[in-house]
Amino acid sequence: MVSEYVYSPHVDFFIDRVDSDTGYEMASFHIHHKYEIYYEIEGSRRYFIEDAAYIVNAGCVVLIGENQIHKTASLGDTASSRIVANFSREYLGKITDIFPEVDFFSFLNEEHNHLLSNITVKQQNHIHNLLQQLLALQEETSPESDAMRKMLLATLLLELKDLCRQQQEQGGENGRVSNHIVDQIQAYIAEHYAEKLTLTGIASQFYISPYYLSRLFKKSINLSLIEYINGVRIKAAQNMIEKTNESISSVAEKTGFMTSAHFRRVTGQSIVDYINGRRIEAAQRLLESTDLNISAVAEQTGFASAAHFRRVFKDATGLSPQQYRQYYKRVNK
Repeated sequence: MVSEYVYSPHVDFFIDRVDSDTGYEMASFHIHHKYEIYYEIEGSRRYFIEDAAYIVNAGCVVLIGENQIHKTASLGDTASSRIVANFSREYLGKITDIFPEVDFFSFLNEEHNHLLSNITVKQQNHIHNLLQQLLALQEETSPESDAMRKMLLATLLLELKDLCRQQQEQGGENGRVSNHIVDQIQAYIAEHYAEKLTLTGIASQFYISPYYLSRLFKKSINLSLIEYINGVRIKAAQNMIEKTNESISSVAEKTGFMTSAHFRRVTGQSIVDYINGRRIEAAQRLLESTDLNISAVAEQTGFASAAHFRRVFKDATGLSPQQYRQYYKRVNK
């Protein structure tokens, strides 16, 4: 089941290190508007991003763009350590304003850049060092510390961008998990996700047994077939919600969820809550980056009225839209 999206309305940058003595696995897919940099210090992990799976060994870097569905899983019951940084585009707004000709972000969204695996030990140590410096500054609140964090992050992004370019020139990453039958099944699901899909039905399409299909899929990408199908459907529903004015029942039907109740069982949220979540995130960006009045923000993000917007926004974030804007401006002076 996909977990409910967790709001972090006041955090445009977050970094954390986790050390585990045994294997651990994310219980659900995760998706957010922020970018993510994942560095494996020790051990090996399996990482699922969009419709691909990767083996991530110590010294590898995983790059995840905005709104890319992902999940990580263990490879055996072994120790592992990693550093993960999440950040929004707005966090580096002052730096990107100074260097408008520099593209700091788009490489993070490109599929061939999800895994940086062909990097030298010297390059690994340098990336690790930059992340350690960012970790050390995590709790610092002075203007000088904030400036250092942003400059370090901008430096890290430019260096990762260059490493991605070098990796492509050398033939690309080598950590993607691939299986010819699984690749064909993924293509079939991408074409038919809106239909009723079952393990038995898909197995018959490829002349294999349901038992073999189930084992093959789990072994190849560390997800059950149903988990994978639900991930594809959630991504499709997200795109439809953001890009069309389809009704709730239509979104559910056209993305294979059959009913809005089915959507809730899979995601832990009603479609209304999910849509409101996306709208609130869009509203947060407008409150942060524009001087639009509250009524205009409500209208541009699809709320029926300013009063409805204020109520939903406060329920989700704990602040009124105006309080949120004031808070954001205060902490980002």
